[in-house]
Amino acid sequence: MPRPIVFGVYGNSNIGKTTLMVHLISRLTHEGYRVATIKQTIKEITMDTKNKDTWRHHDAGADLVVFSSHCETDFLLGKAMSVAEIIHLISRFGDFDFVLVEGVNDPAIPKMRVGQAKKRSNTLLSYKGDIEEALALITSKLKKESAPSRLSITVNGQDIQLSEFPEQIITNTLIGMIKSLKGVDEINEVFIQLKQ
Repeated sequence: MPRPIVFGVYGNSNIGKTTLMVHLISRLTHEGYRVATIKQTIKEITMDTKNKDTWRHHDAGADLVVFSSHCETDFLLGKAMSVAEIIHLISRFGDFDFVLVEGVNDPAIPKMRVGQAKKRSNTLLSYKGDIEEALALITSKLKKESAPSRLSITVNGQDIQLSEFPEQIITNTLIGMIKSLKGVDEINEVFIQLKQ
């Protein structure tokens, strides 16, 4: 499963970050890409509402509360998570080409600045209203990084980048071992989770 391209947008409040995100999402999905988003904030905000059923479940001690209706499913986890942990979970919901993060502060994530906010590490563009320039930057990352990787490894919530040789060795070893197991006819996807 290819890893999604993760790209961030940051800037001061009410400067146009969400507007830019909406334009990027709309254009990328119109071009056929699958997009997931993360909205980060430094404010202490919860999506749950005090005294509603889901809030009461969490208040009673549930570590994870899932709200499901005929139109959506919401996961309410009573703790903060790193962007890497969130991206790892997002990958369980499908093959996304892009994960766009609004409000990103993670120095490892390439990003663009909106407005005059203090420049953060790994800022590749100061957005000045040229959506084509922003799209070209993001999609060029997909072209550079879209080598067909069949293996993803996450250790303690952190994605591990593999060069071609170790990826081939691990992939071939796993496939060889799994093919020898009873009940395995065809391998399309393998998920292995190890906890120590």
